[in-house]
Amino acid sequence: MEDFDSKLNTFFGKFTNAVKQYIPNMIAETAVEHYKNALISKSWNGKAYAPYKNKKREPKKGSLMMRSMQLFNSIKPKSVTPGKVVISAGNSRVPYARAHNEGLTINHPARTENIIRNRHTRGKLGKMFGGMGAFRKGTTSGQGLSFKAYSVKMPQRQFMGKNPLLLGEIKTRFKTTFKDHLK
Repeated sequence: MEDFDSKLNTFFGKFTNAVKQYIPNMIAETAVEHYKNALISKSWNGKAYAPYKNKKREPKKGSLMMRSMQLFNSIKPKSVTPGKVVISAGNSRVPYARAHNEGLTINHPARTENIIRNRHTRGKLGKMFGGMGAFRKGTTSGQGLSFKAYSVKMPQRQFMGKNPLLLGEIKTRFKTTFKDHLK
């Protein structure tokens, strides 16, 4: 009977150590793969992303949300502990990740800019105008333009969040991993 108890304790000891070591990292890997695949397949939970409303503005080159790969590459595990796994997307170079995932309205304030056209920077004209475009030295260097305030409604193109498909992938990977590990 003592032999049975010691074998049972050893078995559960291996299982407990395996859970602490492997499960959080496995969940993080599975979630990152799932979220990146959502961007590649352009769908979330079986629903395709909303297409462009204006076909003329649709990009001729590259896939929607994948042209620069910055959003795709920003999906990473932020914190992996035995009690919690946090995956994040976006950074200082990808501030639009949340707007795409949640479908936010972006408000742009009114602004004024000076526009400078540097047409003549080389040759005789460049020397004559001092590289200031068509303006002589001592005059205004550009034309002031005003832009009104406007807002842009981003359609929701979710690629991260809780998802029953992700839960199924985690369960499958868990069963496969521990089937081989605890034999």
